[in-house]
Amino acid sequence: MSNFLGRALGAALLTRATDGAEVYLVRHGQQVRAGQDSPESMAYDAHLSEIGWKQAEAVSRALAGVGIDAVYSSDLARANDTGKAIAAHYGHEVIVDARIREVGIFRDVPGEQSFEQAVGTERALEASRRMVETLTWDSIPLGEGSAEFRTRVHSAIWEISSRHSGQKVAIACHGGVINAFLAEEYGLERDFLFRPAHAGITRVRFGEDRAVMLTGNEITHLEEEDLLTF
Repeated sequence: MSNFLGRALGAALLTRATDGAEVYLVRHGQQVRAGQDSPESMAYDAHLSEIGWKQAEAVSRALAGVGIDAVYSSDLARANDTGKAIAAHYGHEVIVDARIREVGIFRDVPGEQSFEQAVGTERALEASRRMVETLTWDSIPLGEGSAEFRTRVHSAIWEISSRHSGQKVAIACHGGVINAFLAEEYGLERDFLFRPAHAGITRVRFGEDRAVMLTGNEITHLEEEDLLTF
């Protein structure tokens, strides 16, 4: 049988040697949950919970032997602390990039209010229904829109990858960020593709003009220590 198909698929799907970066997109560990009526600003930059710290250590051990050349994180505490745990194994400093922070889902909610307090119960319920129907961030008022979110995330991760051709990079970020990058890269309309586990790993290989997901939501390192949460 001809090797044509194997060579073509290897080149098209980047499974053959490439000079591009291999990026490990890591969702942060579990965060401390704010109370139901707490201001949305408290929930947006929550710190890691006790379990979250254990998850951060677990993912750091999972990546300790793969040869990470650089570690990036968003500027939100839960992602930055997860990135620091990964970086500690290599003696790296975490490079903070605010463009890979989570979607500003309640960005324009007044600082001392919850989302329901700001828009009312009925409008909040309608937003929830539309979110399930459309699977997009645009269904939620007073927040960052899908196009704006995707543009900042996609361009940021591509820019990071371009700095590290032929290297391996860990990016500690957020579930929404991982979904936004992949949805934009693959030209998908929906914003919600899958729910990354806390400290789950999604590997992406970059070529000259496209990126390909190699693995999605690796969780073995979490299951082995009974630390799997979403």
